[in-house]
Amino acid sequence: MAAAVTQTLQRVLAVDIVAYVDALNLYHGLTSRYGDAYSWRDVVELVRRMRQHDTVVKVKYFTAIVAGEPDAAARQESYLAALTAYRPEVEVIRGHFKKKTARCRHCRARYSCACDPPQQYKTHEEKLTDVALGVAMTADAATRSGDMSLLISADTDFQPAVEMSLRLDPARPVIVACPPGRIGPRHNLNGRVVAFPIPERHLRDSLLPDVVTASDGRTYARPTKWRQAADAPRVNEPPESELLLMPASCEGEPAAAARST
Repeated sequence: MAAAVTQTLQRVLAVDIVAYVDALNLYHGLTSRYGDAYSWRDVVELVRRMRQHDTVVKVKYFTAIVAGEPDAAARQESYLAALTAYRPEVEVIRGHFKKKTARCRHCRARYSCACDPPQQYKTHEEKLTDVALGVAMTADAATRSGDMSLLISADTDFQPAVEMSLRLDPARPVIVACPPGRIGPRHNLNGRVVAFPIPERHLRDSLLPDVVTASDGRTYARPTKWRQAADAPRVNEPPESELLLMPASCEGEPAAAARST
């Protein structure tokens, strides 16, 4: 009887979620701890496992194709094709990488080598994806698209977008899922933002099939490098984080949660 009542309440309280994925922030968080073990990830399933009683209506995936590394770019394109073929609710929004001269963070002098003539170091900077994510989040709040926003990122640059979303739709909760090793928003925002670290168990259970077949018959296979990384044992693996819900932080003491996920 109690179980039936609980299931009924869960159905009544379920909300429609729109998720926003900062792909670069997620990528660096995952690879810094797990290598490429979870690079072939199913982001829709990941959101579902983090919010098991809710409905994922849309996942907006903000990314840019890596520059200057053809093999990595090919793997990335294959992954995006597989993801959108397998999960039609995923929308990929692309930015780009812009070449820039590397400078010292302290004095702003350009880095150069001892060659004659000296060669300046070049790097690439991701452009437009963060802006696009912030705009999408606030626009969805303004148009009441979905009942809840879930942001996968720990980039504090999204703080203004979160604040504006709350102003536009005060009844719309904002959830922040922090990639491994990342720190979430520091401000409480009157307790209206909930943040938590993504547990590894959800990552393990949220991988795409090894081979994805699109509706046009094209197939996309998980890169061998990524499959080997997933199969390889990890040495001195850090303990898995529990899904702790807390006001706007991915570190510290857990706060009381309205619903366990």
